[in-house]
Amino acid sequence: MDFILIIGLGSIGERHLNNLINLGYTNIIIVSKSGSIPSEFKRFAVYTDTQKALTENSISHGFICTPTSSHLDDLKILLKNDIANIYLEKPISHNLTHLNEISSLTNNCKRLVVGYDLHFDPGLIKIKELLSENKMGKVFSINASVGQYLPDWRPNQDYLKGMSARIDKGGGVMLDLVHEFDYVRWLVGKPKSIACIFQNNPSLAIETEDVADVLIHFEGNSSGTIHLDYHQKKLVRNCMITCEKGTVFWNLTKSEVKIIRHDHEDELFSYLGFERNQRYMDSIKAFLDESKFHDSLTTFEEALVSLKMVVAAKESSISKQFTAIN
Repeated sequence: MDFILIIGLGSIGERHLNNLINLGYTNIIIVSKSGSIPSEFKRFAVYTDTQKALTENSISHGFICTPTSSHLDDLKILLKNDIANIYLEKPISHNLTHLNEISSLTNNCKRLVVGYDLHFDPGLIKIKELLSENKMGKVFSINASVGQYLPDWRPNQDYLKGMSARIDKGGGVMLDLVHEFDYVRWLVGKPKSIACIFQNNPSLAIETEDVADVLIHFEGNSSGTIHLDYHQKKLVRNCMITCEKGTVFWNLTKSEVKIIRHDHEDELFSYLGFERNQRYMDSIKAFLDESKFHDSLTTFEEALVSLKMVVAAKESSISKQFTAIN
């Protein structure tokens, strides 16, 4: 029997595990470095060593759900063991070190995707269709904003001890909220250069940046901005896209897209009632469906662009000048 392997059982690992169970999968093996897992998962085999799990079992699919700074090490093990299908949680890593070695191994697997579940949000799918079908004309600019109060993210965990607060674990608002870098790339296209100012304020007492403002120049000559912060008490996640034929407004918290065209009636696309977990469910169903490659799945190469955007943004804030994205 082939098994599905889940490496890491933090919040995202538990989410994927529960979703797999709800989809009817029982052939699951868990790797947890501590060896300790919640009682409801005790029926599954648990390993503390990934290589041992791979050696002793036939693995068809691997989910990497460890802290960001461990992603590439875990990915390397799966690639070297020729695991055919790999789902790597976003972002790829916290820096660009060792990526050449990984790139040389990616042909060892059939499907390698990165977990950008916002691609499965009905609002962003609607916008992607509008732009892909050229219904709004040329995109002039995209302005994305996200903010959420870090101490409230994971109520059962001290945020000061979590990944977000630590540089060595790949924390910081730009990597934590890398979805914004990814979806502006997904919607508008490849970026050419980037500028950024980030802050590390004392109020949260963390090592990492807690506020960042980013300016992007895209290859198609469009421009964009991204605001990210750990401070807004109520989640804010929205986007405005200014186009030749009108403007599109996306608001995740309201589950709606407003489309204002120059020569048409305004349109409201509402998807109230859509559960957040459905994005994760749809993303793993698409990953597990080997009959096709779903348009909303993110390839390793695409996700690498998003990581390069974050790295360039950090370099820009330090150098105080635009940084090219190669």
